[in-house]
Amino acid sequence: MGYLENIRKHAGKLVRVEIIFSQALEEDFVQHFKDEQVAARYTKLENVMGAGYTNPKLGDSIWPQLNKMFIVYCSKEESQKLINICQTLREKYVAEGIACFISDAEEV
Repeated sequence: MGYLENIRKHAGKLVRVEIIFSQALEEDFVQHFKDEQVAARYTKLENVMGAGYTNPKLGDSIWPQLNKMFIVYCSKEESQKLINICQTLREKYVAEGIACFISDAEEV
């Protein structure tokens, strides 16, 4: 199936999932994505800076760590699996920052 056919097939209502997490957790996220067969199509942002409920991740001499971010457009069912992954990893890595945001999206 070609590029335009794929867009037409998947056009419509989707869920946008944004997951922001400490760079130290990337391997864990990717392994969970594979195990749960989710996030086959995603956008990954490197060197994401910010401050949340844990130590800031600013990539400087005071706060040297950085975050990463995945943006996934998927079905509501797949988004629930992604939420479950985030909750599992939050419980496993309490001191690391993991944020997950869900919003409605529509591909046109």
